[in-house]
Amino acid sequence: MKSPNSFKILITSPKGGVGKSTVSANLAAFMQSQGQTVTLLDFDNHGSSSSWLRRAPNVGVVVQHQPLPLHQGGNRSTLDARLHLRRAAVSTEVVICDLTWSNTIAGELMFEYDLVVVPTSVSEIELTATVGFLSHHHWVFDSAMHAPPLLLLSPTRVQTDQMNDDTFSKQRFPVKFILTPPILEAQSAKSMFERGYLMDMTDACGQSFVEFCHAVLEAQVLSKANQKIRQISKLSSARSRGTLDTASAFANQGSLLGRHRVHKAKQYDEIFTQSAQHEAGTATTTARLTGFLNRWSASRL
Repeated sequence: MKSPNSFKILITSPKGGVGKSTVSANLAAFMQSQGQTVTLLDFDNHGSSSSWLRRAPNVGVVVQHQPLPLHQGGNRSTLDARLHLRRAAVSTEVVICDLTWSNTIAGELMFEYDLVVVPTSVSEIELTATVGFLSHHHWVFDSAMHAPPLLLLSPTRVQTDQMNDDTFSKQRFPVKFILTPPILEAQSAKSMFERGYLMDMTDACGQSFVEFCHAVLEAQVLSKANQKIRQISKLSSARSRGTLDTASAFANQGSLLGRHRVHKAKQYDEIFTQSAQHEAGTATTTARLTGFLNRWSASRL
């Protein structure tokens, strides 16, 4: 059961080498810089994300390296992950979990989270593996019995010459998701390992990572709005059993949802207008990132 007092993020992928630990450590640092208390739970044996935060300049993130006993099989790994997560959620506003997904982990674990971020490269092989992973767990994100987590698909380690690649748009995804701006690959990012953070880099890679982080903040706002809507829906259903105000209760729910969508639509209109004006001038890295996101998002419509 989700705790209402913390926002829980799972960063996971069945594939290695997609930048999962880099995203986990640096997102934790970014969220902490936004005034939220953050705990990083590193479930992977190698502990790259926890090592990064412990050796880089201290930004206040609470770091816990809790390797899961995947070799034991059964439900042990799932139970351990749930226990560590719930303990961390008691004392922090944001919990970020770094986990390489394994078949020994039950898909039900994802219901513990408000947001699931799946990093993926844009190569055809990597995308095929990502689609397979999402297909196997589509029932989590389509669940009508439990509150499903929001799903963010994050293109990572993207080369500049891949910005116009249409490999992603050719894929058929089995679930709905929010596409984040791509995170560019750069040697500067590798040099920051255990020394600093991507959010402090002023090059194209650093800028792209900050864009990704802002997408996560938007998803956090959306997730909280969805929680309120579900709470209103439950309250409306309960009241309808003993009163005659069912119609007005659902009208209020629709009004909340409608206002949220109108607000987001206005924001996106402003973003796209600014992008168009920007592209009319010089073709900067930020403009290319926005165009990349727009093309991918259009492929989902």
